[in-house]
Amino acid sequence: VSTQSTGKVFVKRNGQPRKAKTMAVVIRIKFPPTYPLIYKTLRIDSNFTVREAIVFIAQSLNVPCEGNVGLYIPQEKRWLDDNTPLSAYESLQDAEEVEYKDRSAGSGGGGGGGCG
Repeated sequence: VSTQSTGKVFVKRNGQPRKAKTMAVVIRIKFPPTYPLIYKTLRIDSNFTVREAIVFIAQSLNVPCEGNVGLYIPQEKRWLDDNTPLSAYESLQDAEEVEYKDRSAGSGGGGGGGCG
């Protein structure tokens, strides 16, 4: 395994470098009523941590990422940990929706930080 100046990871196979596959997870995101969107489906790199995914969502959709925003799976009544890669959550791909909301808005514990 080697990296080049682009920061992309390459895996050598038969002595020839090739790009490592980037797996993506497709998530249907539900936003709070005060946001300009209600739902949006996004393809997000599964190697992103939850925190990186939140920043990616905010930048891609031009939505606010203020305060203590987190990702919450309502079917499991579970907040996703900011420092855990999305790939660690097997149930994420099957979740009907994932809520993008402030952790202090209820439905679970607090923790985490703002965007950026």
